[in-house]
This record gives sequence, C-alpha cells and structure tokens, in this order.
Amino acid sequence: MEHGKFRVWTGSEPDFPRQAEQARSVLGAPDNPALLPPQFVAAALTGIGGMLVTRSYADALVEAAFALPTRDPSVLLTVRHAANRPDATRLALVDRDRPGAPDGTPVDPPADWKAPEPVFTADSIAIGEPGSAHAEQARNLQGRIWQSPPDNLYPTWLYASVCPASMSLVALHGDRVVGFLLGFQSQPDRDGTTVLESQVMGVDPDYRNRGIAVHLKHQQAIKAGTLGIDAIRWTADPLQAGSALLNFGRLGAFSRRFLPDYLPFRNELNRLPASRLRIEWTLAGEDSRNALTQRRIHQKKTVVPGKTCPVANDGPTDLDIAPGSPLMAIELPRDWTALQQADLMAARTWRTNLDGLLLRCLGDSPDRYRITNAVMHEGRAYLLAEQATDELLRLYR
Repeated sequence: MEHGKFRVWTGSEPDFPRQAEQARSVLGAPDNPALLPPQFVAAALTGIGGMLVTRSYADALVEAAFALPTRDPSVLLTVRHAANRPDATRLALVDRDRPGAPDGTPVDPPADWKAPEPVFTADSIAIGEPGSAHAEQARNLQGRIWQSPPDNLYPTWLYASVCPASMSLVALHGDRVVGFLLGFQSQPDRDGTTVLESQVMGVDPDYRNRGIAVHLKHQQAIKAGTLGIDAIRWTADPLQAGSALLNFGRLGAFSRRFLPDYLPFRNELNRLPASRLRIEWTLAGEDSRNALTQRRIHQKKTVVPGKTCPVANDGPTDLDIAPGSPLMAIELPRDWTALQQADLMAARTWRTNLDGLLLRCLGDSPDRYRITNAVMHEGRAYLLAEQATDELLRLYR
C-alpha cells in the first residue's frame, strides 16, 4: 500500500513476509539486539494490528519502521531504524492513518530505569515491573530457556514502563529474575473487545513448580483489568502437558482455534513444526469466574478418561472417535521436550496425529469442540474437549 514516499506492508500484503525479512536483514539482523525478533514479526505482528513501513530511495531501503498498536486504537508506536544507523532505535507515537509520518510524539525509554515496588510477594518471590537491569536478565533468561540465538530474543526496550505497546512483568528472587512475562496491546476485535496479546512467558528451570507462572499470569490479568482490557490471548503448544494444566486446569482459559506449524523457527524446545493452540482468557466478572472455577473443579473430580468419557487417542495413535460425544479426552505425552530429544521419530508421530485430531475438533464445523480443561489421571495428562453447545458458548464467549 503506497502512502506518498513510504510503503505500508500489512498482513493482507502477500509479499509481507519477504519484505519484513529483507528489512530486518538490511537493519542489521541477526546482530542488531534492538530489532523485534523474526518469529514475532512473522507470526504475530500483523495479527495484533501492527504493520511494517518502509521508505526507499533509488530502490534502496533507507528507513523501516515496525508499527505496534497502543491502548489508543487510533495511535501506533513506530519503531524506526535508519539503514545507515540500524541500532539507533527511535520510538514515536503516530496517527494510525499516517504510519509513515516522520513526525509524531517521541517516546524515549531511558538507558537505565528503576523498577517500581513489587505488586505481589509470596514465598520469597516478588512480582512486579522490571527495571533496566531486570530487562537484560529477562532477555538472557529467554535465551537460556529456549537455547535461542540472540536474534530470536525480545529487545530490552520493550520492558520499559514508558513503552505504550507492551506490558511486562518479572518474578524476582532477591534481585535475580527467575521468571518473566511479556505481552502486547492488540487492536480491538470487531465487537469492541479489547485484547492483550500475551507473547512470551518463561520461568527459570531452577525455580519451577513453585507457582511462579500462575502468579505472573494472575498479576498480568489484574494489571490488564485496571487498564480496561477485556481478554488476554496467547498461543501454547498443545503437546506440553505442564502448559495445558496451567492454561486450562488452573487459569480457566479455553481454546477454539488450532494453528498448525504456526511458528517459523526451530530450537531445542521446538525441533518439529511448532503447532499451537490459540488460548483465550476472558477477564469476566467475579460471578462468571467463580462459576467457571467450580465447573473445572467438578470436572477434575468426576471425569475419568476412558470411563466417563472416551479418549480420542491411544498415545500417539489416533483412535478416530466418532463425532457426537459431548466430552472427550485427548492424551498428551508425559514430557514433550524430553521426547523430542530422545526419539524424534516418535515425537513426529505425536505431532502429526495430534495436529490432525485438533484440526478436526476445533473450528466452526457442525461438530466443533472447545478445549476447556486439562486433567491428570493415573499419571497421564489429558486435554478435555467439549462439544460447543449453545450453553458452552455462553460460558466461554
């Protein structure tokens, strides 16, 4: 889309992926730590209402800006990089209708900033917004957890409280970052629902099984609610049992959409196509939250996979349950990360068959299902898929 001397690339532009990759390369990727990472640009930027803006001279890229939504639907945060000085990042707020405008209101995150007082503390772990030193630790922790190259890590300026396009939290043990959570403002839905896209969360392996992920998500929800946000959304690998038990079993989120081979990158935690469930967490009123909580607790006490409801798969083998069952369980591998390391062929079978099963279950077909819970039974983890009746859709709207 041409706008005077600049060009706007959105998700509707077929050439967006190539243009974004080319722009990042010209701007110093993979060695420029100020750039947004390639997996975010490729898989999430345009989905939340962002875009790429380029300006060329004599067919050579002179400047590029990655534009991110803010809490004001009419305003974008442009992250500008000049081709001759790609690491000199400039942030400015501009009108959404003029994303390539050279002017705007500057937003200058300081090189060093102090963290506010934590908002939550339990068992020697404090949750709060990060200072600049914490932002650097969070970036390093992301690299350590996923064993990712520097180019795949989020830049530290996103963690600054003055950045109006993002929302970040860290979990601290003393002054050590042991967990982090980073989200992005998204454009409102067509019905006006305001959304926070929760992009990445990580917990230090030395501090797992202490409830840190739950505390981070709950504090994110509280903070989002104070800003008038209606829902938080994110993606998660359906084969990660721990993630399923957190997202569905403890938080009460649900999923109605499956995204096969969603992320373009591969790393030690994603050695196979990185398929994802689209997770939705509605920040409903207290009465609705209590009703959903009681419903999940009741299911955990009464649902016995294979007895009170059919199991759709026998390990990696799809049993092809006939449509019409109001509730079915989907077994997950015991440790998906370890399985990818130990037996890539077996892991590939799991991924291929579960991808096919979820593609059939979710969506808008007459026999569609929603993932609404996750349970453990006899040491095995299961997703619970419920047929999308009118009553269920009213609960998880």
